[in-house]
Amino acid sequence: MGITMKFLFPILCVAAAGFAGYSLEPSMRSTLTGQAPIKAKALAEAKPEDPAPAQPPVTPAPVAPPVAPPVTPPPATPPPVVQNDPEPAPVTPPPVTPPADAPPVVQNDPEPPMEEEPAAPPATPPVPSAALGPEGIVKLMQDSIRAKQVKEFTFDQVLGWKAGEDEEVDGEKYQTGVAAYKAETIFGVKTIQAKALIQGGEVKKWIWPNSGMEIK
Repeated sequence: MGITMKFLFPILCVAAAGFAGYSLEPSMRSTLTGQAPIKAKALAEAKPEDPAPAQPPVTPAPVAPPVAPPVTPPPATPPPVVQNDPEPAPVTPPPVTPPADAPPVVQNDPEPPMEEEPAAPPATPPVPSAALGPEGIVKLMQDSIRAKQVKEFTFDQVLGWKAGEDEEVDGEKYQTGVAAYKAETIFGVKTIQAKALIQGGEVKKWIWPNSGMEIK
């Protein structure tokens, strides 16, 4: 081992010196001799012209995809016609017989039609009371004058009272009575008559016997 290392180290030193001399000899030659290395000079004389600039790669134009022919849809098939099945005939259920112990079924009798109420008879004008006799007619006239139903004369001016006959005035029937009273006129004191129209047990109004005008 020691002997091998002893001979290996000088060998490595000789190899390294040879490699360094080979590598440094061209650069040191110009310094030592003043001439450029032959190898470098030959390479400079043999240098060719500058190469042309590289052209950019040409990208091929995109190729359009093939156009597929239009697809024609198949003709539409009409929908199937639905046939309506005939309605089944109604089935009449068999009569149900109630059990013997079932309660009886009560049938509601139809309500009788409502009878319309008879219309009320038209109102009839009151008729003079037949119960009033001469005394009743005189009393009604006296009460009317005392109550000052008219202002043409007073109770003290009346000379006499008398029941008259039934009369129809303006389409209505009345019992009548006459009162005679005294009054001062341009021709002196005169006896004047006033007629009372009685209906329904009261004096409706007083009128002048000849003209029929109402006495106020």
